Amino acid sequence: MRLALFDVDGTLISTRGAGMRAFYRALGATFGIRVDDEVIRPDGKTDPVIVKELLEYFGLSNRCNDNTREALFASYLSCLEEEMSQARERGLIRILPGVTDLLESLSCQPDIAVGLVTGNLEAGARIKLEKAGLAGYFRFGGYGSDSEDRTDLTRIGIRRGAQAVAPRHVESSVVIGDTPLDIAHGHAAGALVIAVASARYSMSDLAIHDPDFLVPDLRQTASIVSFIRTGRLT
Repeated sequence: MRLALFDVDGTLISTRGAGMRAFYRALGATFGIRVDDEVIRPDGKTDPVIVKELLEYFGLSNRCNDNTREALFASYLSCLEEEMSQARERGLIRILPGVTDLLESLSCQPDIAVGLVTGNLEAGARIKLEKAGLAGYFRFGGYGSDSEDRTDLTRIGIRRGAQAVAPRHVESSVVIGDTPLDIAHGHAAGALVIAVASARYSMSDLAIHDPDFLVPDLRQTASIVSFIRTGRLT
């Protein structure tokens, strides 16, 4: 068996900033902070790291404890549900090029299991994928709610994938993501990495981080499936 582990934001879908809008609203509800512009770059980061950086930016690190973090995440998930519902109603959720065909193809491969490795909280990933109509493709995952460290959550996703396909043996794991952090942490977790220039980072931006396979989008279905299966470029 081979594991194909997808990032969510910028790799599978674009939500036009729904996630960060939900975080900013949650900051307002929890700490009374108003955020009008982007104050941090969330690309490739886990939700716990995003929260940590936001609190540091606003000088609130000393007010962050388990109770306030729990309240902030609860508010965030409630706001995310609303933001994603509104985005769907307005036609702002976009499944990125090639994604549906690739997931359909992978779901038909008896030797490939499809999961997630994402910095989103598990509940947040579920909300985003359900609103986009993609939730049914994924059997397992590693999430920001498992660890704030992306290497750790990638290893957790791989381990859950191995458990999901047991007793069959996992020959290899491939992470598919759109940021330099996806490449670095995928490799650190022992996976091959397909980097896709479908969001903020260009082909040249990603190439310098040495992904194993670099594509402009996920429309090269046959080549991507072949790489997941063999680990070789054709």
